[in-house]
Amino acid sequence: MIIKFTNFSDGIHKINFNEPVGKLNLSSEFIDDVLLEVEMDKSASQIVLSCEVEALTHRVCDRCTKEYNSEISHQFKMTYLIGEDSGAEDQIDIHFLASDQDKIDLYDDVTELTQLALPMKSLCSEQCKGLCPKCGKDLNDGPCNCKDDEINPAWEPLLKLKDKLNN
Repeated sequence: MIIKFTNFSDGIHKINFNEPVGKLNLSSEFIDDVLLEVEMDKSASQIVLSCEVEALTHRVCDRCTKEYNSEISHQFKMTYLIGEDSGAEDQIDIHFLASDQDKIDLYDDVTELTQLALPMKSLCSEQCKGLCPKCGKDLNDGPCNCKDDEINPAWEPLLKLKDKLNN
C-alpha cells in the first residue's frame, strides 16, 4: 500500500489496493484480503487521501457464543503537506513529506485504523437474545423452561429493604 505520488499529475486520482491480512499484521480475527480504495487529491503543496477500507472478520458473539463472519468498513482521511515540518503534526491525520520524498506508505495507518474499527462488542445480530443465565439454552432458538419467579437468595436482603422503604 505504497503510493508513488510523483507518478501522478495534480488533480484527483483513484487507486485501489487488495492486500492479504497477514501482510498488514492484523489480529487473527481478520480473514481473507483487505480492500483499500483511495481517492488522492494532489496539488503542489499537499496531498489529501480519502480512504475506505473493507475487511472480513471471523468473530464469536458475546451474547450467544456463536461464530459468525462480519464485514468491517470504515473511512479515514489523511493530509500530507509537502515541505518543512512546521511543528503542527499534533493532529493524527496530518503528516509532512520532505521535498525529496516521492512515496507515501499507508501500511501502518491502514493497520492501526482497521484494528480500531473493530466494534467493542461482538454481536451476531442486533436482535440476538443470548443465552439463558440459568440453563444456558440459546434463546435465539426459542424460550427455555426456566421459571422467572425464582429469586436468587443473595438478593433477599435487598428485597426486604425495598419492601421496608416502600411501606
